[in-house]
Amino acid sequence: MNEKNILEKFLSTDLASTRQVFAPFRKIENAVYFPKTNKDSEIECGDFIYIPGRRNDRVLLVAHADTVFFKNGKHQIILENGIYRSGEQDEMTGIGADDRAGCAILYLLKDSGHSLLVLNGEELGSVAACTIQAKHKELYDELNNHQYMIEFDRRNASDYKVYNLPVSQEFKNFIEEKTGYKEADKSSSTDITILCSKICGVNLSIGYYDEHSPDEILVYKEWKHTLDIVRKMLEEPQKKFPLTTALKGDLTC
Repeated sequence: MNEKNILEKFLSTDLASTRQVFAPFRKIENAVYFPKTNKDSEIECGDFIYIPGRRNDRVLLVAHADTVFFKNGKHQIILENGIYRSGEQDEMTGIGADDRAGCAILYLLKDSGHSLLVLNGEELGSVAACTIQAKHKELYDELNNHQYMIEFDRRNASDYKVYNLPVSQEFKNFIEEKTGYKEADKSSSTDITILCSKICGVNLSIGYYDEHSPDEILVYKEWKHTLDIVRKMLEEPQKKFPLTTALKGDLTC
């Protein structure tokens, strides 16, 4: 399948479940699936998949499989003039580009030699990331032995966020030079704000807008642009970017 077909496959999966999103990642060699640890909870979140990269200078690529929508089963998406939108009449259904579009990017970079981490529960407070922090110390330390982290979970076409992580100016300069993107404000949080305790992390725009609403759209050209520039960037030798201040790892959990 080509890139557009893979993107559409991820966008059309069941919005209320992560099983179909996780399925292709679980088939990748060396993939490790971690089920949710709270067996008493009826909420389907907290599980995740980690696929360690083979490069010595590997980067950790992050996306989340959950959405805010509760549409069961396959749903209709429409592509008009390069823009994906929902074909449903349901006022509570979007396309789940936040963050199925990010998951599609991770899948397309699965042969890059870098590590992949697909999480479930970002929309409910980064549940899987907090689980890693609290209950998987060895893995948490391994994630922080990467050169840096990139999350693909950001609206708009050409900005990035590092939130309140104490990333170095050198890292920001690196991201801006390689992507041409500009830093947005520092508000909110996402999985990397939980996961990064020793290394820098960044969240990049992937072309979606009006997320968490039935008006959600994804601009294909903008999504493809982020995929292309990151793919090219990751082919190069990667430098380690430590945080300027060590974190205890208990920011929001």
